[in-house]
Amino acid sequence: MLEMSNLKDSRFALATAIILGIAHMCMFVGFDTGSFIVESVLYSVHQRNPEDMNRHAGYYGQAIMYAFNMIGHIVAPAALCFMSAKWTMVLGSLFFTLSFASYIFENELIIYVSGALLGLFYAVYNAGYSRYLTQISTVHSIEKINGLEWSIACFGTLVGGLLIVPLIRMNPNSTKPSLYKEYSDMQVKCMFGAFTVIGILSNVIYCMLPTRKVKDCISSIAKDTKDKPKLVQIRDSILKTARAFFDPLVLQLSPHFFYVGLQCAVWLTIYPTTLQFTKHLSHSTYVITIYGCMFSIGEFAMGLLTVPLAKRINNFGQTPCLILSMVLQTLCFILILISTANRSTSVPNNDPTLLVTPNVPMALILGFLFGVLDSTNNTNRTVMCALAIPSKKAQVFAVARFYQALSAAIPLFLSAYLTTYRLLVIEFVICVIGAVFYLRVVHKIGHNANEEPTSHEAFANKESVIN
Repeated sequence: MLEMSNLKDSRFALATAIILGIAHMCMFVGFDTGSFIVESVLYSVHQRNPEDMNRHAGYYGQAIMYAFNMIGHIVAPAALCFMSAKWTMVLGSLFFTLSFASYIFENELIIYVSGALLGLFYAVYNAGYSRYLTQISTVHSIEKINGLEWSIACFGTLVGGLLIVPLIRMNPNSTKPSLYKEYSDMQVKCMFGAFTVIGILSNVIYCMLPTRKVKDCISSIAKDTKDKPKLVQIRDSILKTARAFFDPLVLQLSPHFFYVGLQCAVWLTIYPTTLQFTKHLSHSTYVITIYGCMFSIGEFAMGLLTVPLAKRINNFGQTPCLILSMVLQTLCFILILISTANRSTSVPNNDPTLLVTPNVPMALILGFLFGVLDSTNNTNRTVMCALAIPSKKAQVFAVARFYQALSAAIPLFLSAYLTTYRLLVIEFVICVIGAVFYLRVVHKIGHNANEEPTSHEAFANKESVIN
């Protein structure tokens, strides 16, 4: 076990964030890269065995995962009543590995069941992950700790992208022009087998994480309930989560959380699928690799910038990050609109686009922009969840993830009907609405901060910034 007891709190927090980021990265190798290719992979299986696999099984499997993840977040904080943050992450990460292994069998039912279990235990993982971050972060260090950890974690898309290159080239048809990118049975087994092995490595690293907390960490704000019976603690946790849904502050933040989840579904599954369902790109062996690598570079670059920017710009993780994400969202909206055929989200096609023919450089640019955008959105959400209602941070994290899972599941379930243009309009409208309410909450937090004491004790006693 990694105790690192001799390190100062600041160095310990940074070292722990790096280790957590590496474990997270190994888990994301299979999750992110698998999400990039899952629809086209299972569409290939459907073409070979149409009676055994639905043509949209990839989308539906992801949608089931998010649907159960949504339900799981209602009760997930209760897991922290009887398990430490570290061991909830260990348990959750095990179901990621099992989910990767389920694709080796190419069985629709097994994929759906494993996806449902992953959704539930992904919620448990998130509860532990959020708590663990607040154990190694203070009010003043949460932005840089989260930015560093998340930027390392998202290198998983780069590692996964590089990993699938030789596996894609196993199939001679991969480099030949066709209506969409095909995957053979052997390729599917090798790719998801590799994801499973790397997933096991992440399980081991999570088991080795230290349990030490830094002085004045955000998690110390929570009231001590250890003297209560476990069942009472679990009941109280579920009730607190249910009440958090109706907190005025959380209600105002919900459109932003909804937008973050929808954007996640776009960059993680829907847009990569358009790259593989477009004839102009179907013969490109490296398009998904390039997309994943550029996403990682964008995520990592923004994560590194977050550390110095958080030092120089007051409350960088709030309004400045939000403005940046709005600019990036607008750029992504325009580039996808002019370069992606309307039906590319759901069926292989050779349809014309509005202005630009689909090409690899465009995928490269969008991959980078999506990486920066996801990093800013993650910082926005994490900082607000941790600071807005400190005494209910686990519940607010759970509610945020609930809305994100809901908004990610909806377009995946409606994949057969939701075209590129419709999806873009819906996403942009929700983005604007979410930003307006987010800024209102930020203003309220700033107003209260000027009126209240700034000591750690005063911060600990805050129930909500909205009366």
